[in-house]
Order: sequence, then C-alpha cells, then structure tokens
Amino acid sequence: MRKKITSVIKKLVRMERYFLNTRNIKIVVEHLGDEEKADISRRLAFYCPGSALIMASPVRAYFSRSPVLIFGVPYALGPFADKVRYGIFDVDYRKNPLDGWNWSGLSGLCMNGKPDIVHSHQIFCERIEEIQKENLSKCYIFGTGPTLGKAKDHDWSDGYRVVCNTIVKNQKLWNHIDPHFIAAGDAIYHFGHTDHAKQFRRDLAERLSESETFFMYPDLYDPIVHRELESYSDKLIPIPFNFQKKRIHEDLRKDFFLSGMGNVLPLLLLPLGCTLSKNIFLWGFDGRAPDDKLFWSNSPAECYPELIGTLKEAHPAFFDHFVPREDPFKYVRSVHGDILDECMVAAEREGFHFVMMHPSWTPTLKKRELAARVILENSSLN
Repeated sequence: MRKKITSVIKKLVRMERYFLNTRNIKIVVEHLGDEEKADISRRLAFYCPGSALIMASPVRAYFSRSPVLIFGVPYALGPFADKVRYGIFDVDYRKNPLDGWNWSGLSGLCMNGKPDIVHSHQIFCERIEEIQKENLSKCYIFGTGPTLGKAKDHDWSDGYRVVCNTIVKNQKLWNHIDPHFIAAGDAIYHFGHTDHAKQFRRDLAERLSESETFFMYPDLYDPIVHRELESYSDKLIPIPFNFQKKRIHEDLRKDFFLSGMGNVLPLLLLPLGCTLSKNIFLWGFDGRAPDDKLFWSNSPAECYPELIGTLKEAHPAFFDHFVPREDPFKYVRSVHGDILDECMVAAEREGFHFVMMHPSWTPTLKKRELAARVILENSSLN
C-alpha cells in the first residue's frame, strides 16, 4: 500500500515540473555568508540566466512552485519527501562531489532544455552513414595522456578518428588527426561555469568552425551547449543516459543511449568506436603513473594546467571524493578497473578487438597493449 501511495504522490508532485517558476530559485541553508551567497549567485547567473536567488525555509521551499537549492543541509524535509518532490538540487560544493551535475540538471529545468533526441539520433545516423562511405577497417580513439602529443608523428587516415576533451586546445594536432567525432562528458571540466570549462568551450567552438567534426555529449548538458554553440547546431549530438545499460559495444544507431559509466572512455569513446568498427585502436591513454597528481597526467599542449585551480576552488568536494589523499587511485579503479575490463571482455567475445598502441599504467589497457603485439602482426588489422 505504501508503494502505491508513494507512486501516486510522485506522479502528482512531478507534474509540478511543468509549472515551476524558474525565475525565482529558492535556497534552503543553515547559514550563508556574504561571500558564499555571492558565489552561488554567480553560479546561478551562469546556469539559469535571469533567475533570482530567494532564501526560504524548508517547508516554504518544498511547497513552492520553484526549483530548490540545498546548501549546508542534508534534506529539505527528509529523504522520503525529497524523493517525491521534483526539482531539488544539492549544490553544496563543500560536501557534495556531484554539485556540478546538479547545477547542470537545474540548468535544463530553467532553460526548459529538453533536447530533441529523435532529431539528434537522426543527425548521428546520417553522420555515421556518411563517413562509413570511406570504408575504413578500424577506428582510432584518442585520450589526452602525455603520449597524445606524439600523435603528430603518425598517419591516422586509414581509420575513423574519435577524439575527446581538451585536444581542442591544439589546433595543429587537431588538423593532423582530422577527427570525425569529438566527445566530452564531464560536468565541471567541460560544461561548468569555471574559466577551465569556458576555455574548453571557446576552443571547441573554434575547432568546430574550421572542421567537419561532430560533437557528441550527454544530453544533460544540452542547454549550455546549445546556448553557447548554437551556430554549430547541425554538428551537435546530445545523447541520453540509460543507467541500466552495462555494455560498451552496442551499435549506437540501434541503441541510442549512454551507459552512465563515469569516464569519457567507457561512456562515449568506446561506444562510438564500436559503432564504427570492430577493430578499436587506443592512443593517449597513459593511465595514472605512481607519481602523478590528481587523476593522471595530461599532454601539456592539449590541456589547461594553469586553469585547473579554478576547478579545485569551485568544486573541492569533487576532488576530495574522487582523488582523496589516502587513496589517489580510487577514481582510476572505479572507471578503468574491473568494470571496464568486464565490458571489454564481453565485447571481445563478440568479435571486437581492442589494441592499446603504446604502454599504459592502466592494467585493463595494459592487457590489450600486450595483446597488441600479436594483433598488430595480423595484416588485416594493420
């Protein structure tokens, strides 16, 4: 009976999303200093331009017709109440490692940002059909590890090319690789309000303006992407999540969903690669060396080290949670460990080949590095 009542309440309350007053954003806090209030107001101005921040009690906020921000308190009314009330976002960057994702969710609500996934799917399928006329036998996917810089010494024209993230900084290398797709998927590194994320999008806009590359990203960020990259709307491909999905080798033309695995490699790069070919060659995935800082090292010419501080300052809980001092390899294990290995093994059972083209610190990829010595001898793949 309780489940039935909960279901009815959810349906009734979630209808409120269509009537939310997104010009007045309620915030529930224990205490908010002037500096913190100014910071949250700046973030709100980016994610929901034109909205006002209004202090409110938990009860008043909960029963309002406005989105609700929580800062410094665990819940507005309680765990059960929050689950059935649409539009509550925990944006406490001091405690919540996913505050950036919550801000992105609020952005979609404020901008009425529901992308046309049917149209996006059509753009994607047409793009795949177009480039497969090149009839290439393999697909190269590129990370941003230190080895990425050496990509300039190779000819990649015998395969499809999928790149990611901050490679957009290096125009010369971008033109050398000439990618068919670029993918990005991180709320704070690529779609947030910091100088790092803004510089990424500025460089991305320049690369899209001078190439035939298409940009693929989770639909959660579509309001921000379309607001800033509207001039390239014919190259933008938002794709929705299906958190029940656990495979990296589904043909995205038939199953147009992301798995929700927490890194661009299993989230976007491998699914794109597996859609294009059964022979996937990886470059720029160096992994985390024992003396690396934060997540891992990146190729200096294809990243923004001078702007990383803006991310750490704006989202301290994110870094404390995913790369804690006592366990700096936590994130690597979670996204490139056993789960990724199991996904790659499942794909290999169905005829996919993964070749790590240079040494990597990541055990899951190092296995494929050793296997590559045998696979590369096969002239049908080389």
